[in-house]
Amino acid sequence: MGLYSNIVYNNNIAYKILDIISVHNFLNRDNSVNKQVLGLYVHEKGGDHVLQRDYKFLICETIEDAQILE
Repeated sequence: MGLYSNIVYNNNIAYKILDIISVHNFLNRDNSVNKQVLGLYVHEKGGDHVLQRDYKFLICETIEDAQILE
């Protein structure tokens, strides 16, 4: 994973990193992000969240909090 560990935290929520991909793969001609194509990619990878670090998208899966069973 290079500079990134397998788990990243954002706003006190833990995410498992499934993939790291360059932002430029999802840019339209006007340099805006094609959210539809990005969404399809995230779905294909099994993710539910995208974070951006520098010029990379981190495709992530939310790590659910543990629940105590009684």
